[in-house]
Formats: sequence, structure tokens, C-alpha cells
Amino acid sequence: MKIDIARQPLVPAFMTLFALAVAAMCAGIPVSDTSGAVRDALPLLGGQLARFQAAYPVWSKFAAGFMLLFTGMCAGRITIRYNLYTVGTCLPIPLYAIVACGIATGGNYLAGFAASMLLALATKNYCRAFCNGYGFDAIFRASLYLGLMPLVYAPGLPMLLLLPLAVLLFRRTLREVAVATAGLLLPVFTACYVSWGTGAEFTAPLIKLGQSAIEGMPLQLFLDIPLPALVMAGGIVLLDLTALFFFLADIYAAGTKPRFILFYNIGILVLALTLLCSPAATPEAFALLAVPSAILIPVFFVRIHRGMALPVYLVFLAAAFAGIFLQYYI
Repeated sequence: MKIDIARQPLVPAFMTLFALAVAAMCAGIPVSDTSGAVRDALPLLGGQLARFQAAYPVWSKFAAGFMLLFTGMCAGRITIRYNLYTVGTCLPIPLYAIVACGIATGGNYLAGFAASMLLALATKNYCRAFCNGYGFDAIFRASLYLGLMPLVYAPGLPMLLLLPLAVLLFRRTLREVAVATAGLLLPVFTACYVSWGTGAEFTAPLIKLGQSAIEGMPLQLFLDIPLPALVMAGGIVLLDLTALFFFLADIYAAGTKPRFILFYNIGILVLALTLLCSPAATPEAFALLAVPSAILIPVFFVRIHRGMALPVYLVFLAAAFAGIFLQYYI
């Protein structure tokens, strides 16, 4: 019996995700910087997560593992619900963990996985908002998750551009745009209000967020991560680009809704790659790259011959486990 990895069922997909999550939490998580100066330099919710991680390392690993499982299943649910590949497959579920755990996790892994979970939830709800009627609830939730992301991980600030992209691609009305804008601004407005209530400047969170998002040197991340992680990242990007080529070569093979959802994820991929090149990027940014990669890469596996798909998948799966257990991390 030949294994068709492109049509991977739920049980082996979840077991692979679970195995990678357990391996990452047990062997692949580096010790974070516990100095108070480093934690105080992190913005808002990201700083709180770093303090929690330093104070409760075991519970932090459990929380990170749960977020890893939840986000992987969320990515898989998006692809199954909207039939993005014309075939039934749960392949995005393990692919998310391969990318998120197989490249580099970074010291503040809790913030990285939390930001990745927020991105997946925003993507899920923007897809729900792509409907014939009004989608006020879904688009508000999506924008709220998107607005929370920079407060958790400041370099993720460019991801806010996903709101206008979703509005244009999914053809939302002006009333829905107003609701989405309110959801996007609510988290930062709440942070500013709390700052003002505690005696600080009203705009202090905005200033701190902006400074955290631009400090550093462009492309510094690629100079800091070790060579095996850099090779793994290059392989993932190559798969993304190949999947993009297959999708554009036969763009009308998918229906209207799957096609626009894949276009939206291409936009996420472009922003994630831009984020990796930004001055403030850290290894946690690879967790954001994992969301669009998990949704786009199955296009590659569906289009190629299954005799070639299985070895490619096994190579990347083995590389992810090797990266975890050899601890090629910063």
C-alpha cells in the first residue's frame, strides 16, 4: 500500500503535531533571558508573558505546547472547511509544527507562539467574514486578534496591514470596515487608557511599541541564527515559492472562495517575510511564518507525484526533529 502524504488523514496529522509539540517543549526550548532589564524592554503584553515565563518555566512550556496544538488544528480547520486544495487533507496540521518548531524558537517562545495563535485566529475569522451577508461579528473578532498581536510581539506591527488586504479581497462594506477598524484599535486604546489611569502618559504604550518595532539592524536575524536553522528556513521559503508557482500556474483550479483565501495567505506570507528582514525581528518571528506556510505548502504536495511528495515531507519532518533535539537555537 502506497502512502499518499498529500491526503493525510486527521489521526496521523494530529499525532505528528503532538509529537513535535512534546519534543519542542521537552528538548527544544532554550532558556530565556531572565534579567529584569530585558523583560522591561519588551512592550506591554509581551513583557508580561516574558515575566510569567521567567517565573513559571514549567507552566510556560505547557501553555506554549497548548498554543502550538491549538494553532496547528486551527490552520488545518481553515483548509478543510473551505476545501482549499480540491482534495481532503489534514497536512497543514503537522506542517505548522514543522515550521514553527523546526527553525528557531527563541528565548521568549511564549510571546512567539501567542502571536502565532492570534494570527491564526485572525485568519480564521477573516475567512468567516467572506460571506454573502454581513459579517460584523467575524470581522470584529479578526481585527481584535490582529490588534492584540503587536502588543504581544512588537515586531509583528506590519501585520496590521492584513486588515485592508482582507477588506479588499473579501469585498466588505464600509460599515464592516468601520467595525473592523474599531476592533483593531480597541486593544491599543485600552493599553493607552490603562497607562493614563496609572499616571503615565496616554501615548506611552504607542511610543514604546513604535520603538520596540524599529530598533535594531535590518537582516540581523539571519546573521544571528545558526546555519542549520538558516538552511531549514531557506527550505521552507523554497517550498512556499514552489507552492505559489503551482497555484498561479493553475489559478482557476480552485473555486472563488478558496482562491481568494489563498491570495490572502500569500499576503500574510509576504508580510511575514518582510517582518523577518525588519530591524526588530527575532527568532520568534518564524512562528508567524508558520501560519501562511502551513496553508500554502500543501498546494505543492497536492500537485506533485506522491512518490516524490513523501520523501520531501519526511526530509523536512526529520529536519524539524533534528533541529529540536540538537537544539540549534539562539
